Amino acid sequence: MIVYAILPQITPPFVSYLIYQWDINIRMATIIGFAGGGGIGLTLYTFFGSLEYHKAGTVVAFIVIIVALMDFASAKLRQALV
Repeated sequence: MIVYAILPQITPPFVSYLIYQWDINIRMATIIGFAGGGGIGLTLYTFFGSLEYHKAGTVVAFIVIIVALMDFASAKLRQALV
């Protein structure tokens, strides 16, 4: 009963929620790092602080590409689940 009745009903919302939280975590990691928490946000902050704008631009482009790829992958995964 669990495998054939409950799991098919809860899997799509659970996966959607999981993807949503993953997306939030990636975006917040940049903000937290920029505030001093480490990671890619700290790298971005360091480049801005040392006036290396070409490197900071590369980091921003990398962040945008990662977020866009995540959005694309999550849309395809949600489409496959429905």
